[in-house]
Amino acid sequence: MTPRRELKKYAKEAMSGKYGTIILGFVAVQALAVISSMVSSSLFPGTEKLDIVLGYAFSFILTLLVNVVAAGLNYMYLNIARGKAYSLNDLIYFYKHHPDRVIVATFFLAVLNVLTMLPYTIYGNTAEIGNSIESQITWLYKSLILMLVGMIVFQILSIPLEMTYYILADQPDIKGTEALKESIEMMHGNWGRYLMLKISFLPLMFLSVFTFYIALLWILPYLTMTETMFYRDLTGELTAQKEQEEREAKEFVNPMFGGTPETDDRMEAQSSTYNQESRHQFRNAEDIDSTAAAYAQENHETGWKEEMKESSENQNTAANEKNATSYETDREKSSTQTDAVQEEEDNEPKPWDEYFNSLK
Repeated sequence: MTPRRELKKYAKEAMSGKYGTIILGFVAVQALAVISSMVSSSLFPGTEKLDIVLGYAFSFILTLLVNVVAAGLNYMYLNIARGKAYSLNDLIYFYKHHPDRVIVATFFLAVLNVLTMLPYTIYGNTAEIGNSIESQITWLYKSLILMLVGMIVFQILSIPLEMTYYILADQPDIKGTEALKESIEMMHGNWGRYLMLKISFLPLMFLSVFTFYIALLWILPYLTMTETMFYRDLTGELTAQKEQEEREAKEFVNPMFGGTPETDDRMEAQSSTYNQESRHQFRNAEDIDSTAAAYAQENHETGWKEEMKESSENQNTAANEKNATSYETDREKSSTQTDAVQEEEDNEPKPWDEYFNSLK
């Protein structure tokens, strides 16, 4: 169940920017109630019992008719709370849609009101006011006490029936008596919570005294709108609205986190596309990695071959240089040996040496 603080918050949000129409509707209903009372008093001004009875009977009938308009005011509040189109024409909605349902439901509420206000009515019509100031003050004091007690008792006893007009607005085919029963069932277990909701507005009503009751033009519509939010909370409509707001908030913060069913489908499709793209990118990354690995392997093998080739060339070069050095050394040795042999051969005695020696 939604706390009172949140119900009032939703009521203020719903009323924002619509105070003109709301206050005009409230004033129209209150004006009709005052006019009906004045008409009844003017038609039956006498103090005789017959005049009093006829006056109350006529006032009772006018109350039934005025409450049809009051039910239309609740219908307008319900449209405003739901963000639907609204206008002052909503006040006569039930006159166009089976007003007998509202009259039947109002009849039980009016009878209950008459019974709870009966002590005040009897005392006001039978007690003598007196000529002294003290007697007049006493009469006024007792009358106010009886009136306040009667109003409080009526408000308490009528709490189980408070949702009747809202039910009639939401269910055009339901009868008045069925709407009363459904209201009682709906308020079962919520009587105390609704009572505390109404009591929470008493400080504002008390403070309206300092504004010469002008603030009641805002306080009483505010109270009615909060009661409308209470009805929406009982039907589960307000909870669904809060969940919708939470989904929208989550979607605004992180579209992949949540949203409406349509949004969820869209997010799921986007998620599937994202996964496919991720897999495609992953495969591309794998292909790139494998290509890079193959390229690196090829470069490694090529580098290894080049290193081997270079090493082989270096070795061949070193061997050639070594062979060349060895060849030069051998050549030098061979040349030295040849010179030595040739010198030895030159030093050996020749046959002609003996001939020249004999001539000497």
